Amino acid sequence: MNRTAIVVSAILAVLVFEAITFGKARGALLALAGIPVLVVMVTLLWRLRERTTTLGELPGEIDNGPVEMLQRWRARAEMLADRADGSRADWDRHLRPLLAKEFELSAGQRVAKNRKAIEAAGKHQFGADLWRWVDPANSALRDQTTRAPGRAALDEILRRLQRM
Repeated sequence: MNRTAIVVSAILAVLVFEAITFGKARGALLALAGIPVLVVMVTLLWRLRERTTTLGELPGEIDNGPVEMLQRWRARAEMLADRADGSRADWDRHLRPLLAKEFELSAGQRVAKNRKAIEAAGKHQFGADLWRWVDPANSALRDQTTRAPGRAALDEILRRLQRM
């Protein structure tokens, strides 16, 4: 039975009780009218509690907190590390934007504002060999034949970013 049917049946019950007691027991009318209202309130509260407990048990709806967040982070990190061993297009599409953004944030300067200063800071921080894999202007999204620098280069770039 849905909520509308419960409320309608309660209203009908109150009207029936009022019709029965109208002429005979006017003093009992208030108590008799309260019974269906009480039943409706208890039923609605019980169904609401039942619905919230079943919603919490649905798979995918519940957040396990730090454990689930750590598992998602680890899976994403492994996927990104696998991209380091792929093609240059994979690196440029997935890793370069993240590394360039981290460098930009760590350097405290925006690439769009002063390109030459960022480039000089990047070469100073990473060296010319690694900077070409972080530099956002050196992207070749369609280059499927050239290999990405690999996990060792990614590890070194991350290590140098961490030192900033």
